[in-house]
Amino acid sequence: MPVTLKQNGATTTAEGQFPIKRLTFKIGENEWADTSMVADEVQVKFKLALTGIPKI
Repeated sequence: MPVTLKQNGATTTAEGQFPIKRLTFKIGENEWADTSMVADEVQVKFKLALTGIPKI
């Protein structure tokens, strides 16, 4: 998965996203299993603030 790293002082930020098929992981069962309401493929987006990472 592609990750973008940015450094600002002592903090390194890692950002990215990736798709998952939510029904494979049983996210949204019963009435939420209907993909006309919420698509099966959804994007998981993340942003991490890290410290202690050497300068890149």
